[in-house]
Amino acid sequence: MSNIPGAEVRPSPYASKLATLEPEGATALALAALALLDVINAGKLVATDTGTRMLIEATYPLQDALYGASDTLPAALAGFLSAVGGAHHV
Repeated sequence: MSNIPGAEVRPSPYASKLATLEPEGATALALAALALLDVINAGKLVATDTGTRMLIEATYPLQDALYGASDTLPAALAGFLSAVGGAHHV
């Protein structure tokens, strides 16, 4: 992500896990994440509890940033990671 201006990775345990992956693994993970975001966006993933609903809602700004203006990506990623961290405590 360093080649996108302003898209520095925020401190997160997920960033350190990503750093340990080989490039092929990171690409596979990115493809899986994009597919998951598309499924969520299409409304094919149903939330049955508050924590899951919160995570799904947090993906929308992230997906908008991925497909739209890259300058919004850092904030969207930080918001998503914050929601993920909060969901672990719900």
